[in-house]
Amino acid sequence: MAMEMLGYAKWWLRSFFGSKAPLVNTLIIHYGCNLRCKHCSIHSSNIEHLGKNKLSYDEVVNDLRSQFKRGARIAYFEGGETTLWEDNGKDLGDLIKAAKDIGYKNVGYTTNGTQRMFTGSDIISVSLDGPRDMHDTIRGDGVYDKLMDNIANTDFTGAIYANMVINKYNLDLIEETAKVVKDNEKLTGIIFNFITPPPYDIALTNDEKKKAIAKIRELKKNGHPILNSKKGLELLAEEDWSKKCPYYVTVFVLPDGTHKDGCPMAGTDSCKECGFAAVREYYLVKRGNPFTITEMSSIFAMSKK
Repeated sequence: MAMEMLGYAKWWLRSFFGSKAPLVNTLIIHYGCNLRCKHCSIHSSNIEHLGKNKLSYDEVVNDLRSQFKRGARIAYFEGGETTLWEDNGKDLGDLIKAAKDIGYKNVGYTTNGTQRMFTGSDIISVSLDGPRDMHDTIRGDGVYDKLMDNIANTDFTGAIYANMVINKYNLDLIEETAKVVKDNEKLTGIIFNFITPPPYDIALTNDEKKKAIAKIRELKKNGHPILNSKKGLELLAEEDWSKKCPYYVTVFVLPDGTHKDGCPMAGTDSCKECGFAAVREYYLVKRGNPFTITEMSSIFAMSKK
């Protein structure tokens, strides 16, 4: 662990003195999914049916290598539903192994939890939109039970955390959702985000966001396993991050092969209504906030032991 922390410290020092080397490599490996969630920007924009919608195994590995050479040490696989990705007999497990073999210290992926759990990563992010009725309202009948069964039956030894996207559907269920996580011994905690539109019709007003943040801060203070840092929660109310976003901290590769040094939504209307908690945490890490670094590093930066 000491060597890993030393590596991150070196990245931070280089960043402080002007380096624009990435820390996180985010790979959106495909747009395919088995669900049609009501708040999904990919589904609402129909992007999964436009042009090239999947990276090949070789494309992913080449990107992992090139970004590692630039300085990235954390790799996250995103989708679509990541666990459905395959290419000529290769699956998500092969991508995770490739990232670890190259030298990435923390490798994770996001999943809706209805399919196979791949256990070679350091971290798994499972999407959770509320207790059973709300989760199924947003994602489909029976999805909640499939998710919970898979979590209960996995032999994964790393950290599994829940990722909740707050919108007009589930705004009033923040405490109930946090309790679901608190009562599940397999879940490390929950991180809260606001929906980044599209879709726009279920996005929150700024007043609604501020009330939600007050509730989340109260829950964190009272011992619920909230993974957003304290300062990160304060910044979550600030919507327009077009000028403050620490864009270079994370690089992206999209299913069509496009590479982005920074968020793919940069320069769009969505950027001005950013709900991604990670943007705030990256910003605080870049600025050297010691409390955020301490709160976030053990889960989101370290290899599992």
